[in-house]
Amino acid sequence: MNYLLDTDSKVLLDEELAKKVKDSPNKIIYSYKETSIKEIIEEASYVSMFAEMKYLIVKYADFFGKTKISETDQNLLLNYLKNPNPYTTLIFVTYEEIDKRKNLVKFFINQNSYIHLETPKGYELINNTIKLAGEKGYLLDTECAKYICNACLNNWDLIWNEIQKFELLFPKNRQISLPTLKKIICYNASENQFKFIEAVVTKNMNLAINLLEDLKILKTEPLQLLNLLAREYRLMLMLSLLEDQNYFPKDIINELKIPDWQFQKLQKNKIKYHKDDLKDFLLSIAKKDFLIKSGKLDKWLAIDLFLLEAFEY
Repeated sequence: MNYLLDTDSKVLLDEELAKKVKDSPNKIIYSYKETSIKEIIEEASYVSMFAEMKYLIVKYADFFGKTKISETDQNLLLNYLKNPNPYTTLIFVTYEEIDKRKNLVKFFINQNSYIHLETPKGYELINNTIKLAGEKGYLLDTECAKYICNACLNNWDLIWNEIQKFELLFPKNRQISLPTLKKIICYNASENQFKFIEAVVTKNMNLAINLLEDLKILKTEPLQLLNLLAREYRLMLMLSLLEDQNYFPKDIINELKIPDWQFQKLQKNKIKYHKDDLKDFLLSIAKKDFLIKSGKLDKWLAIDLFLLEAFEY
């Protein structure tokens, strides 16, 4: 049996794939962004000399939605699906809404092999949050579950990520209180962004990586993160240069047009850097910005590469 899965949840997708593939060592993952239909069919058609069952997962198969493929590719795939290799389970995954008018989609629906993974909503989301916490060994009341859902913008993947962090913070079999939750869970995307920037600048690698995963789930614009990082490094550099010119703190605050609390924070953070490091970071961000805008570098890859640079210093 071959499958078409669509969802907006990585967590639900991973759970469904685990059910389909189980512990099979014969799992191959392709991305349609990097692979042609012809290559996918060739791999699916291949039978090993031991005739073992193989699972071929094709992610970002967005041609089941708004993205178009050529009639030749569509016919190639349909012909294969009508007479598939019995030793290959082919699983297409898309995070986009499918177009039920397309022949490829109709085929999977008619075969009862189309699966829509619906994320929980409303009271179901609250109940699932309480249940997930319970499975991890933590007790949540309804008020706490509602807070987590609201703080995570009712996004199941983000809720799932936050509850995974409980194991790092609390002993098992514990009731989690609302005041405790408010200390550890950001209430909105903007707060997550600024906590991420602060974690990078203060070289808190574990926190930065965890927050970055949350920001990816929230579909934060990566260029915005790069711009915020550049702003922070630029302010620290300007602060250092003005101090070298014997500016008084009050004059620096006026020159940079920042509040007192931000001046104090910048002063504390800049101690971790040499001025040349700050210049290098600004140059690196500028280069990555150019590569992204010219289509030569993926946005999220740019962030990942910059983090490698930032935590090397």
